[in-house]
Amino acid sequence: MAIVHGAPEDKRWAVRLLTTDFCPWANRFVYWLKEPVGWFVLATAASVIVGMYFAPIGWTMAVTLVSVIAIGMLWPAIAVRVVACSLTAAQEQVHEDESCELRLAVRNRLPLPVWGLAIEGFLDRSNQSDDHTDVPTVALAFVRALATSTYRFSIRPQLRGRYPDGDAVLTCSFPFGIWTAKRKLNDLSPITVWPKIFPITGQTAMTGRRVAETGQGNRVGRTGDFIGVREYRQGDCLRQVNWIATARSGELVVTERSGPQCPGVHLIVDVNQESQNPAELSDRIRVAASVMANLHQAAVPLQLHVGDRRIHVRRGWEGFVQMMDALADVPADGCVDSPTAIPARGHASIMISSDNHGDVTVCICDPSQNRRLSDGHTHRLICRDRDLATQCLSFWTEVRDATLVA
Repeated sequence: MAIVHGAPEDKRWAVRLLTTDFCPWANRFVYWLKEPVGWFVLATAASVIVGMYFAPIGWTMAVTLVSVIAIGMLWPAIAVRVVACSLTAAQEQVHEDESCELRLAVRNRLPLPVWGLAIEGFLDRSNQSDDHTDVPTVALAFVRALATSTYRFSIRPQLRGRYPDGDAVLTCSFPFGIWTAKRKLNDLSPITVWPKIFPITGQTAMTGRRVAETGQGNRVGRTGDFIGVREYRQGDCLRQVNWIATARSGELVVTERSGPQCPGVHLIVDVNQESQNPAELSDRIRVAASVMANLHQAAVPLQLHVGDRRIHVRRGWEGFVQMMDALADVPADGCVDSPTAIPARGHASIMISSDNHGDVTVCICDPSQNRRLSDGHTHRLICRDRDLATQCLSFWTEVRDATLVA
């Protein structure tokens, strides 16, 4: 690996020089050299020339190389065709960096064991790599002869998306690794990886202008009529604790009151394709997912704008799936030529984007908070070089004494 010293502009120029394909027209003539077997073929041709014109030992080398090529190509081709594989996931949806259990059933129809099987292209996409290097999702060292073997293992997906996002293939390059045989894997269950969600304490201060006790806009508050009691949740204010009910039950219980109706919030997520590392877009989407989950749990009516898509979020679990699926559908490197929605004037909105340094910026427009302001905007910056979970935890500053209740 070459280490390039100098100014950032010089480094970028050197990286472009080392990674740019200056002769794309010639690729089709040299693609066969990407597999080691291509170099073995060249060595065989050279050995034949040596045997014909210089020394008989060239024939011995040629026969040896041909034997290695035949075994190295024939056995992998047989191995991937005599086994039947089934790959299923225990869950259809999982968040980033959460454990996901996969079940792999392999039936070997040969009277001989099979070595070196692997499955590529199922959950191989990475957040940090731009070269799409194949790292097998599953690799098996040994499969018994004339038997059906079942393997269970856990993985942690690192990037949102719907998997497989291409063709999942069964591969084998045993015994010499000079050529990889591949066969498309059809018997598998897809899995959706949702963005990671960071917990947020407190609730948004966005409120409407009238009290609603029923209907779409109903939400709890602190100054309205008594509704009932419930168990303590992270973010509840100390003044909400019902000490009589707490003493009776032995667990923290809070008083729930009615509150003013929450306005419909337009939540806009900028997903345009950028020249920076796709990790910046991933962090922006994780922050957006955290804010969405918090607002949705507080029964705030949401209208989600992701690129050119506009989604009226439903209530309950169905609405949560709507939001997470919309974010999971965003490509790893963003959308090309995807217009970002413009917040409607006079409506509450939250716009999540990035600044020139790649940090996440959240622009909150709440006309009901201060009507004297012409725009009513407040901005919050979430730095990527700091812990995102800690910054998201105190995203809403309305509740400050929740940690005192413990």
